[in-house]
Amino acid sequence: MTAHKDTFTAVTRFGLGAAPGDFDTIKNPRQWLESQLDPRFAQSAAPKGIPTTMQAIAATKSAMQTLKRDRMEEKNAADADARTQLADEIKSVNKTKYQTFARQVADMTRAAAQSPAPFFERLVLFWTNHFTVSTSKGGDIALIAPYVQEAIRPHILGNFHDLLHAATRHPAMVVYLDNQISMGPHSKAGLKQHKGLNENLARETMELHSIGVDGGYTQSDVTEFSKILTGWTVDRNGKGDGSGFFFAPWMHEPGDKVFLGKIYHDAGVREGEQALQVLARHPTTGTFLATKLARHFIADNPPPAAVAQLAHAYNAHNGALMPVYRALINMKESWAHPLAKLKTPNDYILSVLRAGDLGGKLKDQQIVGPLRMLGQMPFTAPSPAGWSDKAADWMSAEALLQRINIARMAGRFLQSRVNPSYLMKNTIGPVASGETRAAVLNAGSVEEAVTLLFSSPEFQRR
Repeated sequence: MTAHKDTFTAVTRFGLGAAPGDFDTIKNPRQWLESQLDPRFAQSAAPKGIPTTMQAIAATKSAMQTLKRDRMEEKNAADADARTQLADEIKSVNKTKYQTFARQVADMTRAAAQSPAPFFERLVLFWTNHFTVSTSKGGDIALIAPYVQEAIRPHILGNFHDLLHAATRHPAMVVYLDNQISMGPHSKAGLKQHKGLNENLARETMELHSIGVDGGYTQSDVTEFSKILTGWTVDRNGKGDGSGFFFAPWMHEPGDKVFLGKIYHDAGVREGEQALQVLARHPTTGTFLATKLARHFIADNPPPAAVAQLAHAYNAHNGALMPVYRALINMKESWAHPLAKLKTPNDYILSVLRAGDLGGKLKDQQIVGPLRMLGQMPFTAPSPAGWSDKAADWMSAEALLQRINIARMAGRFLQSRVNPSYLMKNTIGPVASGETRAAVLNAGSVEEAVTLLFSSPEFQRR
């Protein structure tokens, strides 16, 4: 039974929930996880049809030009009918933008649920949340899916510096944290337009993405880092390297800067690249990242010894992430308590999709709708801090009721497709309590049995 519990932990805590047959085919849980630390999964399990960053920028630019033209025409229209028609066109452009985004969310969720490498996909979700971008600013919606494809997925098995660099310079992050409007006060653009610094990207890169709020930086460091990052903007005219990033020297603050005690001589874009390398190698970055990883994979209040071990793996290998993941897989704390973590809404939906093999059977709205119902529609986090990883922030009577409603929806869909006893054995079998077993097996119908199974405490946790 211990071996089965380890398999449950592997597929549920490290992965995205048990899929049919997992408990029969996974002979060595740790080896199964190790096998997924393979770069080929960066693309093989990625959703198809996601545009490149440059394609998304072009589409956004075209849509904005259409909206601007329609709004101008609406303002100047001579009669009410013409204004109404133009207003409808504006609504249609905005509606299309959000429909495209919803389809991309469904495609990404579906691809994760069907992936042969669910541990890899969980790492994608973890780092995407760590480097949060959100639709709270509508202008960057088209950039979000390409951001995951190009800035997150290719770098999660490499060095943290490369991941930090890719996320920080991607247009989705630049726009989300307003760096495209940040100008050096003494730059050509700043002097001409009488504009100055926006500190959002600099502050959040330190506080949320690298050294953490307790990393020892000052307000002066925030200001100096903001100066260093001036000119990091979006390639809207195809003049950059094809990645969507563009360095605008006329926006960059000239002169030397002093950041975290180090002098950065005037060197344009290289200043920011050097600063990100310093942040990635900063000793508190290892501890900050280790704490987040341990909280995600072990417990809401992670054991200090586990955090220290992960931080040591990070610092000893100069920010390489593979040794950190291997330390996580092999430490005893990761396997000690199979139900220590509550599934977030996104976790819950993914585990239902995997349990019922539903990823390829549901329409986009049948995937996106439940995510909205549970309050965790991907890429809509309320702040740059991303979604919480603690149970207290997802536990409420209303949230539980919504989970039961989704369990009931799944029960109706699966009632003619599954055997409840087999489904229970292949999802929560190794950890199911006697009460849960009796409730599922004695249910009055298949629909009721599936509802009870997906509503059970064991299925709610990982």
